[in-house]
Amino acid sequence: MEALQRARPAFELGLDLCAFLFLPILVLASRGAAPLGAAAGICSVCLAAPRGGIAWRRVRGLALLFGAVLAWGVVSALWAVEPRRSLLIAARLAGLFAIGLSLMAAAEEIAAPRRLLQCLAVGLAVALLLAVVQLESNGALTAHFSRRAFLDPTLNQSEDGFGFVLLPLCAALVSLRRPFAAFALAVAAVTVIFLLAGDAARIAFVLGLAFAVAFYRWRRGLARLAAIGSVLLIFSAPLVFPPLAGVSGARHDAEAVKFSMWHRLEIWSFVGSRIAEKPLFGWGLDSSRAIPGGSALTPEGRAWLPLHPHNAALQVWLELGLPGAIFLALLTARLWLALGRVDWPPLYAAAASGSLVTAFIVALGSYGIWQEWLIASEFLTFFLVLVMARIAMEASE
Repeated sequence: MEALQRARPAFELGLDLCAFLFLPILVLASRGAAPLGAAAGICSVCLAAPRGGIAWRRVRGLALLFGAVLAWGVVSALWAVEPRRSLLIAARLAGLFAIGLSLMAAAEEIAAPRRLLQCLAVGLAVALLLAVVQLESNGALTAHFSRRAFLDPTLNQSEDGFGFVLLPLCAALVSLRRPFAAFALAVAAVTVIFLLAGDAARIAFVLGLAFAVAFYRWRRGLARLAAIGSVLLIFSAPLVFPPLAGVSGARHDAEAVKFSMWHRLEIWSFVGSRIAEKPLFGWGLDSSRAIPGGSALTPEGRAWLPLHPHNAALQVWLELGLPGAIFLALLTARLWLALGRVDWPPLYAAAASGSLVTAFIVALGSYGIWQEWLIASEFLTFFLVLVMARIAMEASE
């Protein structure tokens, strides 16, 4: 432990580097967020270890919840479509959850939070520039390192990342009396977010910003309402999302928004029928990719279920059944209620609420819930939000 204590400055510098690289990596190679998260997790473990049980007691509740998810995922392998796949994903999730818990435990151990903030701000500025260059040059920065042709949606992950961190970052800068830096980053980031192709990211960011404005005024009440609303939406997801494809004029309206939106509604319709077959226990962890009938083609010639439902609530219902929905509802409610209670300055708490809304909306419309890069990105964002909260609190004293 003495050796770890002496090496604490080095591990903290490692976390500073991870904060700087986070968003540029999402631009250039989004899957690199997973190994970056692993590196950050190692630094966090080594930073928190000398503190003993004090650091780890901060994350006991989440550790129990994550442990329950893992246990149920392992048990679900008994009836899963691909049992080995379920066990493999459970093992990966165990590592990812350990990374997340380590980052949260280490958030209070950062000795120089303002330096980490600066690293994140510079990393955001670099990432915005890289995103524009990638978009305008048709992926020239990564053309020699990728076998796949560059498409505009390749930058969707970075667009989501910008939406996750922008509001808390700007609020932290404002708390340090750097409004011009916050304004410049905000203008640049919003411009890039609307320049890129991700409609879901734009919608999520706008709704998150609107919610943050309201949260600033009605914090505790909105936190409770958001907790209740999130829980109700998660539990009712099989009754809310699948029927959308049957609404009159749904196809025309969906395709008017985005060419792939109608397919998304078809996916949800198919998933709803499969959830109804096994609503209590689900089909098994990460069984979405092998659900019977999922590879069959829609009338338009697209798979009914390509890899995952593109909806976190539907995916946990499909794979883990009612217990999975309970776990997700508990996690979401816990986050909202904690945000309503924590003694962060009003501006920063509002910014964090906007980030949470953005992440929640993205989760309901994009990606697979078990994707390593996504989980690592969410944990890194949570860590950064916690560290920047310390800055906002110190500045308000």
